[in-house]
Amino acid sequence: MRDEIDVEATAAELRRAVSQVKRRMRNNRSTDLSAPESSVLSRLDRNGPDSIAGLARWDQVTPQTMGSTVASLEARGFIERRPDPEDGRRFVLSLTAAGARQLHDIRDAATSSIAAALRDHLTPAEIRLIHDAAPLIERVAQYL
Repeated sequence: MRDEIDVEATAAELRRAVSQVKRRMRNNRSTDLSAPESSVLSRLDRNGPDSIAGLARWDQVTPQTMGSTVASLEARGFIERRPDPEDGRRFVLSLTAAGARQLHDIRDAATSSIAAALRDHLTPAEIRLIHDAAPLIERVAQYL
């Protein structure tokens, strides 16, 4: 059938586009947080308190590597550790008010940057296409 879409080619185009957006956003960030630090703050914001081991699993790094990231965030007052209520030998990490503010400032800046690019360089019809595609892209991400 002539109207069939090449799924492999579409996947490659989506990967390239998402990679370029990520690269540009990372290069334009106005924060002194590293990508792993931002990831930890985001994860704690979305999922709530977690252990170093749990955060390491999510980011696919060793607990030792995650320990360095956590230590840096803790030193800046962005996260805090408390005894695990279910197992006193362990502790859980949670976002502090300062960490939440930092994360929301980063997200707001990124959103403003994307909104400016949309507003300044795309037509209303193109913006509508991106609006309609965003939930689909998020759905694809859930299955990766």
